[in-house]
Amino acid sequence: MKINSFNFSKNRTTFYKNNLRKCSEIFKNLLNDKENFFFNTLSEEYQKSLFLKKVVLKKKLHKNILIVGMGGSVLGSKMLSSFFGLDKNYYFLDNLNNFTVDDFIKKDLSKFSIFIISKSGKTLETLTNCNIILNNLKKRKKNISKNFIIISERNSILFNFARKNNLLFFEHNINLSGRYSVLSEAGLLMFNLDYKKINQGINSVIKKDLKINLIKNAATLLTLIKKSKIDTHVSLIYSHNLLSYGYWHQQLLAESIGKKGKDFTPIISECPKDHHSIMQLYLDGKRNKFFTFFKTINNKIDQPIKDYFNQKFRKNSLNNIIDAQFNATINVFKKNLMPFRVILIDKKRPIQSFISLLVYSMLETAILCKALDLNPFNQPAVEAIKKETYSILS
Repeated sequence: MKINSFNFSKNRTTFYKNNLRKCSEIFKNLLNDKENFFFNTLSEEYQKSLFLKKVVLKKKLHKNILIVGMGGSVLGSKMLSSFFGLDKNYYFLDNLNNFTVDDFIKKDLSKFSIFIISKSGKTLETLTNCNIILNNLKKRKKNISKNFIIISERNSILFNFARKNNLLFFEHNINLSGRYSVLSEAGLLMFNLDYKKINQGINSVIKKDLKINLIKNAATLLTLIKKSKIDTHVSLIYSHNLLSYGYWHQQLLAESIGKKGKDFTPIISECPKDHHSIMQLYLDGKRNKFFTFFKTINNKIDQPIKDYFNQKFRKNSLNNIIDAQFNATINVFKKNLMPFRVILIDKKRPIQSFISLLVYSMLETAILCKALDLNPFNQPAVEAIKKETYSILS
């Protein structure tokens, strides 16, 4: 993972230097205090123990995997599946949609391993989809004990259901927020990823080369938010397999920072498609946005292009055209003095590079929250909707 930052003219001010010291101190305190179980998932011991669980589980998994959950319980695994190109065997139910559910119950779900993931064990949408799947399997007189894997807190509705029906159960730590759970059982248990490479990715952020960059970038963002009234983060995504990362990061920012009237609204732009729609607003609208360019490099797949239109480009391939659009946009942003950075994910070292990005994103968000006097790990406002929904249904 490589990060390049541009156009941060305020980095030499006293205000920025104070923010730099503040973010550095917050980073140290976060790693030392470990107020959320997320920080335990960054340890080599935890990742090794999780790997051993995966070794046992691997023998019992079907070729096809269905993951049922909402928000942080499913966005992490969905992101990993997309980035590593596993979409053909991994399926997701992460909303209430009659058409999507109908498609799934037409399949022979007895040939699927079905992960039901809910931290609380009582997420309404997750239990609803699970009920429909269970009803389908019961009608076909299938033995569900060979298909279901439950990940939830102990003594929850799902925990009791797993125990009653002799289902595989893995504990979701009660002190682990869903959006920070991607490196736990909820995010990694269903994938056969090398835990040593995962540890290398983690350590590159908390111990090695990306550590200083993380603190500097957090201080820069804090300066922009407070001094320049930046209240929107736009992810410009130029590689399709990073799009699911954009949705995971969107939840991470929105639920962590969107509190007490404070804001860092996340917007996802799939590029170069959005060059032809919302880019006009980015370049000529309000200057309240910070931009991050995301792109993979060293891709093995590249579609050659035979020119039937006599455009006379020096090199013709899909990657070359995307690269040209990517670099052209950066050049225009520089000329317009727009605040942005570039994050490149190296496909030669995909596990280490992508895990670095995830750890970097979570730590940067937590540092910003603490600097803004916010709790990074709760989401109190949305609980009101849950209570109101249950009140209506009752």
